[in-house]
Amino acid sequence: MVKATYQQGSHSKPVMIRLHPGSDIIEGISGVCKNLKIRSGSITACIGSLQRASFFSVVPMKNKMGGGYSEPISMEGPLELISAQGSIGIDDNENLFIHVHGVFSDSRGNAHGGHLIKGECPVLITCEIMMHQLEGLRILHQYDPEVEMKLLIPAKANI
Repeated sequence: MVKATYQQGSHSKPVMIRLHPGSDIIEGISGVCKNLKIRSGSITACIGSLQRASFFSVVPMKNKMGGGYSEPISMEGPLELISAQGSIGIDDNENLFIHVHGVFSDSRGNAHGGHLIKGECPVLITCEIMMHQLEGLRILHQYDPEVEMKLLIPAKANI
């Protein structure tokens, strides 16, 4: 059985961002979204280097789903940000919610990754981000009783 929630929209207005040293990835994306009034979007590419990173990873848990997110995992850099993608949406109070998962490597080439934590992933040298504003749909960060946590859920845009 396949169960899916979806809403069709369109990509428009691509935005290329270059974050400078010391800028946090999620705070940087959020600032650009606020300046450009982007409320729903996709982060399609993100590469660069980090001073350090903090993230959550999925771990086994004794709950309804059999898993959930770990306590924060922190790594000191320098780290190579190999790839990151994500979604831009809004929460119940109409505040921006930036959701980014990334993969990075340490100085030995070992890969690590997970759900990036806001304020905890500062750029070392540069970070290049490509994102797209979405039209015709909204991405809502709402509680899902099926999994007993907040998730990003596509919804029809208010017209």
